[in-house]
Amino acid sequence: MENIFASLLRQIRYYCFISSNVLCFNFIIKGGRKYMEDRVHIETVRKEDGSIKFTFFGIFDGHGGHEASEYVRTNLLNNIMQSDLFDSDDDDDVLEAIRLGFLTTHHGIWKVVSEWPRTASGYTSTAGTTASVAIIRNGKLYTGHVGDSAIILLKRSYRKDNIEDLVPHRLTVDHKPESEDEQARIRIAGGSVALKSGVARVVWTRPIRHHTGPVRRSTPTESIPFLAVARSLGELVFLFS
Repeated sequence: MENIFASLLRQIRYYCFISSNVLCFNFIIKGGRKYMEDRVHIETVRKEDGSIKFTFFGIFDGHGGHEASEYVRTNLLNNIMQSDLFDSDDDDDVLEAIRLGFLTTHHGIWKVVSEWPRTASGYTSTAGTTASVAIIRNGKLYTGHVGDSAIILLKRSYRKDNIEDLVPHRLTVDHKPESEDEQARIRIAGGSVALKSGVARVVWTRPIRHHTGPVRRSTPTESIPFLAVARSLGELVFLFS
């Protein structure tokens, strides 16, 4: 295992030792685009005596601009911690605090989205982001997510020849429009899903391009297969359409 970790450390750009037995690292690849829309947040919060209270890991895969992923990176953890439930010893309370933190962050974007750059066609910013977080506290792992950024737990396993393996266990289920459960949820909420180049996407019903003036019930609209994820933070253009 030491050789495996040594090889990994040579390839990654950032890593840190949280404690004597916890190593964290992140590695982001920009790809072919000229800009990076993804963000990572790793933070260890300590008690007054210096001992570790918890460690937070967040991955935010942005799209439509970097504004949403940067906003979530900056605000999500603080919003989770604001809930009194977060300090509870009850696991369900902690998970509820995480859920409330996600909602508070999403609603917070409403207050700032008008300040973000509009699209090339003049629509309200379409910036959004997945959000997958893991919190290690008191020997327990808590997770929360929207979108399709997976959280995978590797567990040690030994084969019959006593060779050690790392076996992956997926902790999250992707929120994708092709999922029957997600399609049902979207329809109940008044939305729809359509295929574009064989990929299921959430439909954006928007005023026709170059429309000017206020949007009314009589305003002509067009339906665009848009999002390839069924849930995200941001994407408030759908609420304003």
